Amino acid sequence: MGILSSQMLISGPTLVVLVAAFIVAPAIYASPVVFGAVAFFFVLTGLAALVPWDTVPRFWGMLLPFADIIGILVLRESAPSTGIGLLVLLPVIWIARSFGSTMTIVATLGTIAAMFTLRILRPAPVTTADFSTFVVIPVLVAFVAGAVYIGARRARAQARLLRQHSVMVQTALEKANRQEGLLNEVLNAVDFGVIAFDRTGAVTFVNRAQRKYLTDFGTPPDAVVHPVVYEADGITLYDEANRPLARALKGQAFDNLVIWVGEPGSRRVAHSVSSRILHDRNGDYDGGVIALNDITKELEAVRARDGLVGSVSHELRSPLTSILGYLDLVRDDENMSDETRRMLEVAYANSERLLVIVTDLLRAVSDADKLLAMTFSPCDIAQIARDSVEAHQIMADEREVELTLEGAQSAVATADPMRMRQVLDNLITNAIKYNLEWGTVTVAVQVESDAINVEIRDTGQGIPDVDLPRIFDRFYRTNSAKTSSTVGTGLGLSITREIVHRHGGELAVTSELGIGTTFRISIPTERKDVAEVSLGSVAA
Repeated sequence: MGILSSQMLISGPTLVVLVAAFIVAPAIYASPVVFGAVAFFFVLTGLAALVPWDTVPRFWGMLLPFADIIGILVLRESAPSTGIGLLVLLPVIWIARSFGSTMTIVATLGTIAAMFTLRILRPAPVTTADFSTFVVIPVLVAFVAGAVYIGARRARAQARLLRQHSVMVQTALEKANRQEGLLNEVLNAVDFGVIAFDRTGAVTFVNRAQRKYLTDFGTPPDAVVHPVVYEADGITLYDEANRPLARALKGQAFDNLVIWVGEPGSRRVAHSVSSRILHDRNGDYDGGVIALNDITKELEAVRARDGLVGSVSHELRSPLTSILGYLDLVRDDENMSDETRRMLEVAYANSERLLVIVTDLLRAVSDADKLLAMTFSPCDIAQIARDSVEAHQIMADEREVELTLEGAQSAVATADPMRMRQVLDNLITNAIKYNLEWGTVTVAVQVESDAINVEIRDTGQGIPDVDLPRIFDRFYRTNSAKTSSTVGTGLGLSITREIVHRHGGELAVTSELGIGTTFRISIPTERKDVAEVSLGSVAA
């Protein structure tokens, strides 16, 4: 509270009491002291109004309430019947509220001492009528001063606390604004679309890349997504309920949902759409964010790759078929020596394998038929494993890798012998190719009551944890495989797993860098009805 307002709260009540006293008892103004006191309060009020207190030392402002105390005590002695002495509480309150504990004590004790001294100096003897002078008013002044001081101190502490909180809130708000601005700049700098929405479904942010996507296709300015989008096949229109934004607004999270924008036959763009749901501190739904990444070039590259693989595989298939035909004719020659026939059978078997691989490549990139042909019959998995190990012995010797077979001598199951040979050949070939010099590859066949297990263990370089979840994906090769001199298509493990699944079995892998890798095949001895699993769905 300012000095002028504090002074007015003292001068005002004092003048009101004096005016009322004049109405009731005009005789009190016969004393010049009363007129002098009235003038004194006018002077104090004028000083409070005219002096620029912000530019003068605080001490001078402190003199005003002490002057008020003197003026009120003088009036009390000149006109005691008015009871004006009680107004001495007002300047004491001012001092207690504004000038600290020392000045409060000085004002309180000084007021009480002045009242005692003025009463004692009166010629009249002290009587019971002076009880208020010696007890009531001093006690009232002391308690009011103490209460006001404590209250003011508490109020100042609360004010400091509020100022600190205000500074903290302001700092936090500025930090939040800076972070929001930085986040907006970051999101506007990325080359993929971002859409954010709150818990009510209202869109709160659309970044620059998404706006550009919309502008490129002439989307209305108020839209946040393209009004017409197609599913992954590029032909089927999305219905409103299943569109990515609608699903995200329902609280669904999803990854890599492919959509096409643009009419068939015109310029088109493919987006991979992912959604994430946000929660507040209490774990309650608080909106979400959608990211749209342009994958048109990637899809075009995949189509080009599939086209190239299909073309090359188709060109290889015709001469392989011819080779097999002529080899089959030569096999009918009865005058062939046993050694020549043995070598011819090896050539014929490997040509058949190569034809199967080429056929699988064609099927892998074909949209018409993605199922591998299977012919199931009772066969000895242990014998197939022996044949595969024998066929790879030369490759292992060339790479100075020890290749061994252990376990059961016979393991009969209902399976496709050609496909199971393909599975073992793929896994043993990989174990040798990616092994270390002087390493080992162990093939172990185990027979259980209703299943046959085959383990292919190597002491190679191992597969990084980051690659393990994707090694069965079509065309996927690890970084180490890409940088090595070993060639490959990235289809072997995908086809291998599909074959095992088509047998109703499982293919698992464990690996440790620098130690080696173990593939474990488990197929039932008796084939059950197994749902057809497409190569495309397995790869996905």
